[in-house]
Amino acid sequence: MPFFHILVIFASVFLTACDNNPPPAIVTPVRVEQAQALADDSKLAYSAQVIPETQVDLAFRTDGYIDEIMRVPGVAEAERLLQPGDTVRAGDVLARVKDEQYRDQVAKARANLDKAKAALVKGEQDFKRADALNKTNSITGPDYDAARKEYETALAAVDGARAQLDEAQLKLSETALVAPRDGTVQQRNIELGTLVRAGTVGFVIANTSVVKVVFGIPDIMLARVKLGSELNIHTDSLPNREFTGVVTEVAPAADQRTRVFEVSVRVDNGDGALRAGMVASLQVDKSLLADITLTVVPLSAIVQDKGGGFAVFVAQTTGGKTTARLRPVSTGQILGNRIAITDGLAVGEPVIVTGAAQVSDNQVVNIVP
Repeated sequence: MPFFHILVIFASVFLTACDNNPPPAIVTPVRVEQAQALADDSKLAYSAQVIPETQVDLAFRTDGYIDEIMRVPGVAEAERLLQPGDTVRAGDVLARVKDEQYRDQVAKARANLDKAKAALVKGEQDFKRADALNKTNSITGPDYDAARKEYETALAAVDGARAQLDEAQLKLSETALVAPRDGTVQQRNIELGTLVRAGTVGFVIANTSVVKVVFGIPDIMLARVKLGSELNIHTDSLPNREFTGVVTEVAPAADQRTRVFEVSVRVDNGDGALRAGMVASLQVDKSLLADITLTVVPLSAIVQDKGGGFAVFVAQTTGGKTTARLRPVSTGQILGNRIAITDGLAVGEPVIVTGAAQVSDNQVVNIVP
């Protein structure tokens, strides 16, 4: 057999042998920490948002172009258009649509009413004469019936014309967008010359004399935060001031994504110190949870599972091989660079804290210091 053929056969056998040996599995290096228990002297800090207690969308009820927007004092005694942050009083006209056509409709309806009233006067006089003649049998029955019908028709015409006038006046009044209550402007969605339709929201106003501070709590806190409970509130913008509020709402169900229950705290804000959109904080002593062990892990350990919830990777070592096992968990409050785990993980379990985003369930990993 020629030497060349021997080389070809040898190469084929070698390549076949290589194909039967799978490539070595990729082992991802990770760093692991044991889940820890939250210290008893810790405080649970809850981040919250300040929102108005009530907020109203003011929408136009008629079509037209914006002809007027309320003006308020500006800088150096110059007037400016109403804008977010300005306060308004109940009854203030915030904006007005061009109303020429609506005034014409009112004038036309009023003229029709005057015409109907004149016809009614004539019809009433004719009917009174016919009635007097009928009593002396000096008028035929058909003529009497015609006079009566003419009078009744005139009465109906006046009622119809008056209804048309009321409708025209109502449409004219609806060209003005009026504030229904005192409040602070949150949004202005129109400019002079803007074309609006019935239902277009021109302004959003809110009552900020009382605000709501809204935050989320895990299920283990539900028994501690009840309706009527008083909570102390702080804001970074007012570090030396403490606000006291009362719990007025507790959500009946947890948010499907965050797994927390929304709580609203009512706070008096007569001086306007708290503004919508501010971030506030509430602190709860861990001592209130003395009968509950809270587990905490670094934020870097948290990943999302396929269902959109939260999970961690627990390192399991068997037969000298360590694998990453995905474990769904329920998360609680963020505490600095750590997060509380309210369900699904026990204190002392080894959790992947570095490299969690690069591994998958049941993947072999290499634990590094």
